[in-house]
Amino acid sequence: YYAQDVKLMVSWGMDYLKCDSCGGSQVHEEAFKEYGMIRDALNATGRSVFFSLCGWNSWYAPVGYSLGNSWRIHNDGDNWNDLSSAINTMATLTEYSRPGGWNDPDLLIGTGVGSYGPDRYGWYQTDLQSRSQFSMWCVLSAPLLISADILSVSSYAFETWSNVEAISVNQNPGRYPQFPYQGFRVSGGNITGTSGTNIWARALDDGSFALVFLNNNPQPTDVTCNVECFSMLKLTTNKILVRDLWAHQNVALITPISFTAEKVDANGGCAMFRFTPT
Repeated sequence: YYAQDVKLMVSWGMDYLKCDSCGGSQVHEEAFKEYGMIRDALNATGRSVFFSLCGWNSWYAPVGYSLGNSWRIHNDGDNWNDLSSAINTMATLTEYSRPGGWNDPDLLIGTGVGSYGPDRYGWYQTDLQSRSQFSMWCVLSAPLLISADILSVSSYAFETWSNVEAISVNQNPGRYPQFPYQGFRVSGGNITGTSGTNIWARALDDGSFALVFLNNNPQPTDVTCNVECFSMLKLTTNKILVRDLWAHQNVALITPISFTAEKVDANGGCAMFRFTPT
């Protein structure tokens, strides 16, 4: 009934379809075949529909672009620990994101306000973690899909999800092939929901970089982009203007040797900057 169902939904004006794999095959080739049938049914309508695959596995990434416009790469991101694990997975899949098809580490889940509530069987996260998720998803060029009633969320959440400077990072066309379309990790290794620091960067089309300094440790922590970190940005200038994308102000003029985000908030806090060569 794929063709019949798709034709009906398109007649309603559908422009986004998320197809979950509940009950679907977990045999790779069979799963690809099933999603391919839905893709073909969508294409046959002649309507432009964003097709979101939801199979919860990283093995969709190498073939995802041939099947749809985004593909889930991890199990459900119910809380900060799950989302931190999804960030680790994204580090291994950088090459697969490109215009028209993106790695999807799951929805922007917020604190539960405007959805099921602030605590539902260990779901959701703090306001601070929600802002870190948004910052990371922007650098990761991930789909920005809010899982909440936007009219019910707090002013803090609304401010988080409407930060134009952060969103512009997510929507920037990037600098491929010099750098991948998706952001990439420039410091740190795999994190857990309660430990570790990371720095992630995304190359932007004006020659600048967006960087997120992430702290999952249980105490405020200095997170430093050192010489090795800077070397991954392939900079050819000796001065960089640093802009804080949450404070919305320029904060420093530095040399590309070392920069420290001081006392980044504990338990899923972050700082987000734009580094512009001058």
